[in-house]
Amino acid sequence: MTQSLRRSQFITTYGPGAVLEGPDGPRMIPTLDRSGLFGQRRPADFEITDLRLSQALLNGVGILRLPSNAELGKPDHRSIYDTESFPRWSLCTRHQLLYRGVTSNNRACPRCPPHADVYKAWGQAHRQAIRFVRACPAGHLDDVDWVGIIPHTGQSCNPPYLYWRGGGGALRHIEIVCPNCNAGINLGLAYAREWRCSGRFPELGSSRPGCDVPSKIIQRGAANLRISELQTALTIPPRSTRLHRLLEMMVIRAVLATQSTHSKQELLNALQALVRQNLLRPAVVTEIQNYAEDTILAAIADTAAGDLPATIRNLRLQEFEALRHAAAHGAPPQPSPTPGAPPQFEVIHGQVRTLVGPGGRRLRVTPVNRLRVVMVQTGYRRLDPLNAPVDRVYGDGQRSWYPGVELFGEGIFLDLDPGPRPDTATHHFPLNGAAALAWFYAWIDPESFEQCIHPDDRDQLHPVFVWWHTLSHRLINALAVDSGYSSAAVRERVFVDVDEDTGDAGGGVLLYTAQPGGDGTLGGLVALVPEFERVVETAFRNLDTCSNDPLCGEETFAPGKYNGAACYACALVSETSCEHRNMRLDRNLLLENLP
Repeated sequence: MTQSLRRSQFITTYGPGAVLEGPDGPRMIPTLDRSGLFGQRRPADFEITDLRLSQALLNGVGILRLPSNAELGKPDHRSIYDTESFPRWSLCTRHQLLYRGVTSNNRACPRCPPHADVYKAWGQAHRQAIRFVRACPAGHLDDVDWVGIIPHTGQSCNPPYLYWRGGGGALRHIEIVCPNCNAGINLGLAYAREWRCSGRFPELGSSRPGCDVPSKIIQRGAANLRISELQTALTIPPRSTRLHRLLEMMVIRAVLATQSTHSKQELLNALQALVRQNLLRPAVVTEIQNYAEDTILAAIADTAAGDLPATIRNLRLQEFEALRHAAAHGAPPQPSPTPGAPPQFEVIHGQVRTLVGPGGRRLRVTPVNRLRVVMVQTGYRRLDPLNAPVDRVYGDGQRSWYPGVELFGEGIFLDLDPGPRPDTATHHFPLNGAAALAWFYAWIDPESFEQCIHPDDRDQLHPVFVWWHTLSHRLINALAVDSGYSSAAVRERVFVDVDEDTGDAGGGVLLYTAQPGGDGTLGGLVALVPEFERVVETAFRNLDTCSNDPLCGEETFAPGKYNGAACYACALVSETSCEHRNMRLDRNLLLENLP
């Protein structure tokens, strides 16, 4: 039976190495090279272009979108991405037997009546798949070695099934017993122990080379079984139009890098040669041909110019600067005199406004009417979000690729009002209190708070980042009341620019909603800008109280902790909204330093 997934759902939640729950039982999503997805099509036909992301942060690896059934010429009811059965052990609750299904047998559970054929038996085994698997922090995942975890008294016990005795709501009430030697193990004790890891990556096949890192038994539906490793980038000027996206295609960039192009016709002649070699679709040439020559030559210059960021931090700083510049001057500063596709980053300067916060400081509110975000899944982590990620790059023999998705939408950018000099970077007002001091000490000496923090993540410990991050979560919940979007649909992008010498910092936050498709969203978010005082008032209302107080309010940030005073009742939001996995939050820091 087929199951439908959205492209964005595949990138954010699933992907290679994920367990997909379905009506016929759980399935393992294999890597792209084992998926049978592309058939006779080239991955380059589905390229997503974002030069800053692919060339700077992904080391030249391309970004591709998952094709739809229509793009592959297949009917909607046909599956286009092959999956595999996982796990292979099943539990018959009728006979309390834990068994391993066999493809050549028309019987699933050894004590259930036989089926008419092996396919129906195999289907029953899939639907009865056991909910426990084993995983290790190195990214490995496999069936639990149910026979091996039992301390058998017989030397050659290898039964095809085991007894599952007991029940109730606690694992400690369940015993797994060998039918041959009557030896058993308590499931609660087995769940709490560490076990030898097989070293298997099920998305790559059945190879089990072994692993030195111990594994643990975990439920296959646990949120930390697979944590997608995502990289995102905001499309910013000057490369912020549909024409720039076309010129950034790999084959076109190769032409621009090797041939001098001084006119529109020279470019079209070079592109027609690519079409004749089946390296470029004719529709791309037709679309480029519709632009004026001056527009094409200017876009070529934009594509060749500009520094590409070398780190995630630099990429964020470029976006932060682009948003501040757009707030001061608009983006684009002047509307295009020729018709064409709308810009993929648009701020109308006349719509920017300021308001006074609860502490008397002025905030600048900038509506971003159009934006484009590219989101790429580079791999995943298991069990702990701070573990090293497993890289899942796909190679087609010509280039390496990561799966991604491009999203279009709208947003609201919020920062401190720079006053009469809008082009000047604004430092944050001084943050006072014990919470601010604790976070600042963590920024100065991050190793004393976290042993494995990545250098690019150090600025997330700065109190200015924590202040903006906590405010963004409060605003997301407030926006959900008025915008018509649920809090899970509004995402954040927190920016901070820290002076390494002085420790001073400036920051801001972009709250946005986006969806696949060039039409984007309907404007419900930016329509709130004229009445944003009400949103800010809602965000700061009852900031000093929480339903989990006094436990929540008395929580302080310290070594070994990710947050200060923060819980789901006051500061945490949906995992789809927060880029930082609900870490680096502190309600007390915001409460002691009202804007």
